[in-house]
Amino acid sequence: MNLASDVNTWHVSRVAAFWDRPNLTHEKWLSSILAGDSNSNKMLVQSLLFMSDTHFIELVGLPVFIEYYPQWREFLINDSQRAIIKKCTLDARWSQEVCGTVYMKHPTKDWFTLTKKQKETFACISNFGYESIYQVAKRMNRNYRRVYDDVKRLNELQLIQSRHKIVNGKRTIIVGL
Repeated sequence: MNLASDVNTWHVSRVAAFWDRPNLTHEKWLSSILAGDSNSNKMLVQSLLFMSDTHFIELVGLPVFIEYYPQWREFLINDSQRAIIKKCTLDARWSQEVCGTVYMKHPTKDWFTLTKKQKETFACISNFGYESIYQVAKRMNRNYRRVYDDVKRLNELQLIQSRHKIVNGKRTIIVGL
């Protein structure tokens, strides 16, 4: 991104979220929302609600967005339609950047504690919807018990859902998002 477009992005975003603060600079804004105190949290919420998602991510930088968004999303507690939509779109953006899928319901830093195989299991489940652990293991060409352990961990983190179902007289665990 060149300087002219960066300045324009900041100007458009600042006007959208802080139309009454013409002297607010990008540097002041960024240091404020990263400070984490009550005043900066108000500024953060205003930014999350009124800046475009793309501009917000450009202005904070992708690495900062990836690191901080799981905590920031907790500030979008308002039940207004705008807050709900923003939370959903920002969740999808974070999920796409971190997980490679837009299906993660509750972004969390715990994602980074998962193994590569657990992340692959999550991706398989998110891409193919509700199916048994056996079907997931078969699709991934992996051992059932290993996939079962991955599912157990993903369930603990509330990244996926599972339910028990009786199929042909056998108890089967169905997993999905």
